[in-house]
Amino acid sequence: MRDLWELTHSSHRIRVESTWNQKKLWVDGVLQDDQPGFALSSRLFGKLRGMDGEIQDIKVSLGLGCCHTKCRIFIADSLVYSTEIAWEG
Repeated sequence: MRDLWELTHSSHRIRVESTWNQKKLWVDGVLQDDQPGFALSSRLFGKLRGMDGEIQDIKVSLGLGCCHTKCRIFIADSLVYSTEIAWEG
């Protein structure tokens, strides 16, 4: 099983990869967090630099559902992507 989510936020490319034994968060092609091993739920953390130089925190929550992995991506404590309600921020 392999799931992949990609989105663009303020000209930054965010990519989340989830396999049965590995979770990864990439920002602009740079690996920011990596969680090896099997888990029913995982959190990944990263940072991105805003246009004004301000650093914003990224938090990714992954959870194993019945048939697929659920993904939620937060930037600066705001939900910008969810597998339940998909939109581009």
